[in-house]
Parts: sequence; structure tokens; C-alpha cells
Amino acid sequence: EEVVAVLGHELGHWYHGHVWKPMILNQFLILGMFYTFGILVTNKKMLADFGFVDEQPTLISLLVIFQFIFSPFNRVMSAVSVYITRCFEFQADRFAVGLGLGEKLQSSLVKLVTDNLSFPLADKLFSTFNYSHPPILERLAAIRAEMSKKSKSE
Repeated sequence: EEVVAVLGHELGHWYHGHVWKPMILNQFLILGMFYTFGILVTNKKMLADFGFVDEQPTLISLLVIFQFIFSPFNRVMSAVSVYITRCFEFQADRFAVGLGLGEKLQSSLVKLVTDNLSFPLADKLFSTFNYSHPPILERLAAIRAEMSKKSKSE
């Protein structure tokens, strides 16, 4: 039954389109990065700001653009991506609860954490920016809240 609960969670990802939505977003991001790179690679002022006044070395242009310009953008987009993924996880958990699999999903998550030797506690700020899946205690609390909300509506 726990396998069915995990399958219900995974079906939630499928039902809500959690596979193709990030793929489309990433395609637009890559297109935007190529466009920006195309503009910046020929920008003589930018290279002059880094000390290359009379020459335009392509390799240095690549290094400057990717290390100094795209790096902060990538960090922000990484945080956004982690936030979206965490929201998707909670949404898939709610889907499994909606199928009546909340209790078994909780027990299966606890078993997965135990088998993977995961530490159940995590700093809220650190996990928000670095963990694609919410810590187990947050997920269990959200599942319980969804189950109580569901039982009150019935």
C-alpha cells in the first residue's frame, strides 16, 4: 500500500504537468541567455571595462560573460527553480492525499528517509535555497494539514 501511495504522489507530478512546465521554462531561459550572450560578446565597452581596450579576445569574453555576468543570474534562477520544485512536491503530496493515500504516504516517506539515512532536521533558510525536496518534517506537517482539511470538508 505504501508503494501505491508513492505512486499516487508520482501521478500527482504527472497530473499537474510537473515535467513539461520546467522544461519549457528552461528553454526560454536558455534562449534568453543565448540572446544576451550574442549581444554581450560584441560589446567593446564591456571588454574595455575589464582592461581589454584595443583587442577583443573571444575566450576572455566567454569567461567574463559566464563568470561575472551570468553567475548572479544563475544563482537567482537556481533559487527560483528550487522554490518551484518544492511547490511541486507539496502539490504532488496533496494529490496523493486527495486519493486517500495520506497515511501510507507519510509512513513511506519516513521509511525512505530512514533507508537513505537522511537527517530529518534542516535549517529553514538553507533548505529553502538548496533542497529540491522539502525536509521530511515539513512534508509530514503539510500532509497532516491537508488530511485534516480533507476530513473537515467531508
